[in-house]
This record gives sequence, structure tokens and C-alpha cells, in this order.
Amino acid sequence: MKRTKFTEGGEMPTTTPTNLFDSDAVLVFLKTAILIILLFYAIFAIMIVRQVTLMSKTLITKVSPIVSAVSIVHAGLAIGLIILIWGIL
Repeated sequence: MKRTKFTEGGEMPTTTPTNLFDSDAVLVFLKTAILIILLFYAIFAIMIVRQVTLMSKTLITKVSPIVSAVSIVHAGLAIGLIILIWGIL
């Protein structure tokens, strides 16, 4: 029968939980995952610009230039966010 060794005070030995985020591999994985997700978001934003451009050519209205401008600004912000996060991480 295996005996448990107690500390000098008679208490059960305790283990200190390790912080999962202290590992360099986990941090590199999280940084890479964040950048990949942002890259997919920027690709999606660029696809929205293309779709809005096609829609504006097909359906000509007064609001078409405004919608096109909003989609271009949205794509610019998505790409700018990638650059910002790249600098932070």
C-alpha cells in the first residue's frame, strides 16, 4: 500500500496550478489565430466591396455612391486593423 507523504505541519501536499498563458507556444498559437481570423475578415470586406460595385452597376440609385464609399471605408478599416494588431502583437 502506497503512503502519502505529508508536510511538516501535517497538511496534504498541494500543487500550484500553472498558468496556461505562460507558455510561449500557447501565446504564439493565439497570436497566429488572431491574425488569421483578421485576415479572413479583411478578405470578406474586400469581397463586400466587389459585391457592392457589381450591385451599383446593376441597380443605379442615388445611394449607390454612399454605399460604395461605406464599403471601401469598411475594407480600409479591416486592413488597418490587421496592421494595428500586427504591431501590437
